[in-house]
Amino acid sequence: MSKLERILHYFPETSLPILLSDDYLSEYEAGSDPFPQAFLDEIMMEWEKEADEFTEYIPVFRLPKEEKFYTVIYWKAGLLRYDFILVTLDKQGELINKKSIASTIINDNIIKKSVASIEPDLIINIIAGQTLDGEEYDASMSKAFAMEILPSGEIIFSLDAVG
Repeated sequence: MSKLERILHYFPETSLPILLSDDYLSEYEAGSDPFPQAFLDEIMMEWEKEADEFTEYIPVFRLPKEEKFYTVIYWKAGLLRYDFILVTLDKQGELINKKSIASTIINDNIIKKSVASIEPDLIINIIAGQTLDGEEYDASMSKAFAMEILPSGEIIFSLDAVG
């Protein structure tokens, strides 16, 4: 089995558009097999250089196949930080690009959260906001921005305005 086949095995294909949020984590987790230790040692340690033994990973899904690359998304849980990481891979399974596209970050009493929607044209719309622990969330303070996956597999911030 090739490196690419070993990677794709853990990521069920999904259809677009799709929303990425911690609110749906249990659904994502139910739809995929957990990573075995050998996968973590071989693949995740290549992608996640700064990870430690306390970091957890859950495969989420893969996007429909593109001509020149594959896209997988996994959830990474570290200390007071949870990220949905989007990874693009070439046809040999080698990393092209990797970015966090949605997250929850807890810093003292501030909770920062972002959610992402991935559209069929590979535009990723992201809404980010923050609140003080115990206070009501004020949606008017949220910020919207976009990223896109280029035909090369590179992930960039989009210059197009969102909203």
